[in-house]
This record gives sequence, C-alpha cells and structure tokens, in this order.
Amino acid sequence: MFIDQTLPAFSAEQVKSSCLAMLQVARSHGLHPAESSLISGFWQQAEPALGAFDANTTEAFAAGLFASAGHKQLVLDLCLACAFADGHYSAEEKVAIAAIAAQLGLPEAVVQERTAEVRVAFLSSLAHLPDAQSVAALAKGLE
Repeated sequence: MFIDQTLPAFSAEQVKSSCLAMLQVARSHGLHPAESSLISGFWQQAEPALGAFDANTTEAFAAGLFASAGHKQLVLDLCLACAFADGHYSAEEKVAIAAIAAQLGLPEAVVQERTAEVRVAFLSSLAHLPDAQSVAALAKGLE
C-alpha cells in the first residue's frame, strides 16, 4: 500500500513507539474499535517482546527512535492510516498528526503529500465495492 519495502524492519521499541503515536491520534477524538484493531494488529508484530497491547497506557511516543527519513515517513503513514480507519479524518486527528510530524521533524509539505497518498491508498482498497455513493461519502469524510 504505502510501505517502502526497502526500509529495514522496525525494532520492537520502534513498533511500540509507532503504536503510541497511532494511539495519540486515535485518542484525539475518542478511540474507535477500528483504530484499536489497527494499532493492536501492528503491535502484534513485536510480540512477545512487548507483551500484550494496552490501549490505556500512558507511555508517550518517542520520536527520537526514528532517525531515517523513511522510518519517519512510515510512522506518519501509520498515524494517517489510523486516523482514516474509522472513516472520518477529524480536526482533532489533523492536529495530532501535525504534532507528531513536528516531533519527527517532517515539514508540512510532507504531511500534505503523505496525507493525499495514504487517503488514495485507503480509498483504492474500497474501489471494488458496488455502492459508489457510499465510497464517495467516505471519501468526503477523509478530507
């Protein structure tokens, strides 16, 4: 979808921190089950090293774990996918995404580019659905 297959795999700590960033986005307007499912699915990549996923954790995202531009962009993409998971990209999620991007040192132009690309990838995965009106309505909610 939007993952650069040439990037080295995340360490368990990077998976954890990515999930904490995604959780920060999801919590910005209330954790939706689709967001929780996406985050816990990604978390499971590092189990058993991390133990069970806890959506109530108070740990914070550690941007310093991500040195390469590719890994920073991947964290942003994961956060955007989380924001889109419930079918609505809220103003609160946009603020949370901007804060995470700033922590990662990513400029607004990159955020806009990645938002557009992740949105297209997300909507492309739904293109096969027979109800075009529903897909169009979902697209509007992701603006």
